[in-house]
This record gives sequence, structure tokens and C-alpha cells, in this order.
Amino acid sequence: MQRYFTQDQLNINETFEVAGEDTHHIINVMRFRVDDTFEMVDGMKNVYLCKIINIEEQTVTYLPVEKYENSSEMPVRVTIICPMLKGEKFEWMLQKSTEFGASEFIIYEADRSIVKLDDKKKDKRLIRYRRVIKEASEQSKRTVIPDIHFGGKLKQFDLSGFDHTVIAYEGNAHDQSLSLNRLEKFKDGESLAFIFGPEGGLTEGEAGFDTALKTVRLGPRILRAESAPLYFLSSMSYIYE
Repeated sequence: MQRYFTQDQLNINETFEVAGEDTHHIINVMRFRVDDTFEMVDGMKNVYLCKIINIEEQTVTYLPVEKYENSSEMPVRVTIICPMLKGEKFEWMLQKSTEFGASEFIIYEADRSIVKLDDKKKDKRLIRYRRVIKEASEQSKRTVIPDIHFGGKLKQFDLSGFDHTVIAYEGNAHDQSLSLNRLEKFKDGESLAFIFGPEGGLTEGEAGFDTALKTVRLGPRILRAESAPLYFLSSMSYIYE
């Protein structure tokens, strides 16, 4: 069933209107009609089964009829701290990482980054990236749309707000003592930052820019940059879900 998001706080049997691009999607893409149903996640992260009660040219009015009690979010909040990647790789990584349960994305400028953007292009990219993340959140039945924004160089990052910080450095791929098993058991509700490098890899300076970082290897093989967060997120899902 199709899922959408709203900032409204929904209530059973109280009418609401669909906002923004979702109106076009309901009318012209899904071609919903009166009495058709969809799921809506409200501003409190509650999920409702909703029924369409009126459709006009630019307006869709709906009625929440049932509240679901399930949650599809990972118990540990994982922020992906990532560099820009070439071509469609970056959007693919955002899409799949959202499906795998990432809570947030922070884009940094790596020393070996191939893609570099000025501020104007960054703003345009964020609009596109947020659309990709929103659509992936709807498709994967998330109750949260992960945020995404640009940071600076890694050495400028303040990671003190995270409960745990982990970095994957390909220079340690053959050190079995640095496998994910070395990480302690995280508690529900804790936050974790996962950092990975660009296509050219992290420099030694980047890999050790913060003494609080815990270095891990993602298996004995060298992964592509766009695959690394998926390996980590799938491992987290296996352990905690």
C-alpha cells in the first residue's frame, strides 16, 4: 500500500488535506479515486490507514480511519557520514541506505573526493537528494524521512553529540581484530555515526582525525564506496532487528 508523510498530527475520523507534490502523485500517478486507501505517517511518527473522501483538481481530502501500532525504525540511530560519489552512485547509495534504515546523512569533502560542488550546486543537489530519500522512505515503509545536509572537511566535524563513532578504513581490511565483532553492544535509542571514504579511499590523516573513532574493517574484501554503508547497515539490522 502506498505511504506518504505529513507534518500534521492526525486523529481518527478528522479530515485532512494532502500537501505539496503528494497531491499530484495521488491524482496523476497513482490515479486514486474516492474511497481508495493509503497509509500516512504523521508528524508524531504514527502510521494511519486513510481513506480518500474527496478529490478536486489541486486538492485531496482524506480521513484517517485506523492507527497502526508497528514501527519499522532501527533501534539504534545510524548517521551515515559520507563523501560525494560520481554519477548515479551517490543517489543509489542514499536510496538503498534509506531502505536499510539510516537515520541521517552528512556529506563531507574528502581529501580524495572527485566530486566538488559550489554552494549553489549544493542547494540544487539537496533538493534532488531529499526527494530520493523521501521516495525511498515511502517505498520501504519507514516512519521517518532521514535528513541530509552538507558538512565541511572531516577534521572540522564535532562528533561529541554521538554516543558512538565508527570509521571504515580500507587500510585495515586484513586486520581481523578490527571486525565489527569488536564493537560493544549498543543500547536502544543510542546514536551512532558511521564514516566511510570516497572512491579513492581515506587518507591516513582522515582515518585518525578523531581519537574517539573506532576503526573497523568491513570484511576481508575491499568494497566499493557506495557498498560500504550497506554492508554496515545490513550488519546492524542483523544484530538489532
